Amino acid sequence: MRTTGTAADPTETGESAEPSDGPRPSHHHRRHRRRRPPRGRAGLVPVAVLAGYLTLAVVVFRSAWADPGGVVYGYSDSVLFAWYLGWVPHALSEGLDPFVTSYLNAPTGTNILWSTPVPLLGLVTAPVTALFGPVVSLTLLLTLAPALSAFALFWVLRRWVPAAPAAVAGLLYGFGPYLVGESYGHLHLTFAVFPPLLLLLLDDLIVRRRPPVRTGVRLGLAVAAQAMISEEVLATAALLGALGLVIAGLTHRAAVRARVGALLRGLAACGATAGALLAWPLTAQFLGGQRVHGNIQPHNVAVSDLLTFVTPTPAQRIAPDVALRHSVRFTGNAVEVTGYLGLPLLLGVAAIAVRFRREPLVALFAPLGAVTALLSLGGHLHVDGRVTGIRLPWLPLESLPVISSALPSRLALYLAMSVAIVLAVGLTRLADSARLADSARLPWPVARAGLVLLTAVLLAPLVPRSHVATPVSTPAFFTGDAVRAVPAGSTALVLPYPYPTRTEAMLWQAEAGYRFRLAGCYCTVPGPDGRAVFNAWTDPLNSALVAIEQGRADAAGALADPAVRAAFDRLAPAAVILGPTAHRDELARLVTGLAGAGPADVAGVRLWLTTP
Repeated sequence: MRTTGTAADPTETGESAEPSDGPRPSHHHRRHRRRRPPRGRAGLVPVAVLAGYLTLAVVVFRSAWADPGGVVYGYSDSVLFAWYLGWVPHALSEGLDPFVTSYLNAPTGTNILWSTPVPLLGLVTAPVTALFGPVVSLTLLLTLAPALSAFALFWVLRRWVPAAPAAVAGLLYGFGPYLVGESYGHLHLTFAVFPPLLLLLLDDLIVRRRPPVRTGVRLGLAVAAQAMISEEVLATAALLGALGLVIAGLTHRAAVRARVGALLRGLAACGATAGALLAWPLTAQFLGGQRVHGNIQPHNVAVSDLLTFVTPTPAQRIAPDVALRHSVRFTGNAVEVTGYLGLPLLLGVAAIAVRFRREPLVALFAPLGAVTALLSLGGHLHVDGRVTGIRLPWLPLESLPVISSALPSRLALYLAMSVAIVLAVGLTRLADSARLADSARLPWPVARAGLVLLTAVLLAPLVPRSHVATPVSTPAFFTGDAVRAVPAGSTALVLPYPYPTRTEAMLWQAEAGYRFRLAGCYCTVPGPDGRAVFNAWTDPLNSALVAIEQGRADAAGALADPAVRAAFDRLAPAAVILGPTAHRDELARLVTGLAGAGPADVAGVRLWLTTP
């Protein structure tokens, strides 16, 4: 997996000097190799790159930092993650089960491991959450995610290419359409440091011949950490990693055969390490209460359209109306349409793949990127928003455990990584050629300016629009002493009733320090047949509350239904708390009729205490 020619120098990468597996550069090439920067200056390069990534991330998320704790991106999904960021450290500190709980969807409860709870991130940001609240922690993590993901790829690529091309690759990977797009609410998908680490550790194991058990243990630690951020990213990274090994095996059969034993020992150590660390959460997820089965997401919806790769969406700053008329037809949530690369970048990378096809990284990641793009199309081909009957290679994968719930469009993460790596190698080789051709006719500074201009042209179509934030607010009742009127650990019915598009109640519960159990939730729960549903309201009370909040029903009609009253009596909430919402008075009339008494107005909410 080494590139030939100008592999990064050990003094720059921090790696020990080792013989290269590829041919050494010629004497003529050595004479024109760039001068090594002083050791101290080389050490500052990663710091400067990381600072640049962090600065760019703050610019992207500047709307949130203008009002920390007061806005979110993606609203419902973001509130869900804010709840998780507060819940995991709270549960552990209180001796509660952090994974299976009745603090959501009371009294039945939910197994939150089926709902992307990011427990590792909750633990890391616990001090921030305790001081400033879960929304600030969410904003901090969303800001750090693209910067750290970009830096991870930059750091890994410095094994093979100089700092500048590696920094460009990190920029494309961390701030391309995938990670920026998924920032609208999908925190678990934006911390993408694992795929570059997987590349690093596989290189250690197979190419650099590091001790397999020690390397496998490191890989197991990375696997466990990724599982506690996103099992989907772990599963898809394992799938693409396996495909990468197959491609490498086909092109370097002898080398792979020689390292099969070491690879198997390393994977065994990885499995043992990860298995030990994940025994508790995986047992709770697959054997514990409220577990689900079946697909969490529907098939053949969130996929890449054939035109996705060359058609900008409203998320891009350069998006002509003629293009938008096509991209808005693509199926699935707009947040999931993240495979756009732009025609200039696709053509440029294709040219690099042909011209430098013998480079080991290009020979691996060019075909891997093509396979990834094909898999991201899903089980059936979509063309300009139309679903065709053409079957694609992803279709048989839909029956595999875990992978069956992965969304094909999210493979855009690995497509971006593959394209970024090929681009970095191409820029490195073009720079080498320019140095060798340095002359009065085309001096190196002019050639370098040309490379900068070329890079700008290739990446310009991917520049995103500014993120649009949604304000969130919590009534003072939940953040002050007034909430102590609700008995600790009791069940509360908080309105508007929480469901996938209305999640304020979950945020208010988190801001109240999880004092009460919450009826309803935006979470994955087993339906009547055990299959996963997003808390579809089938209870007569829940249905009536949602219908009134949406203006589809009134209190008088709901009170006339004995099933609504029976459901309220079964729930037996210790308190009903009505916050700001549409049709608030009509909801208050329903609750008053069910509770038998009127509310008290307390700190921005209406409160019914149904038990002493």
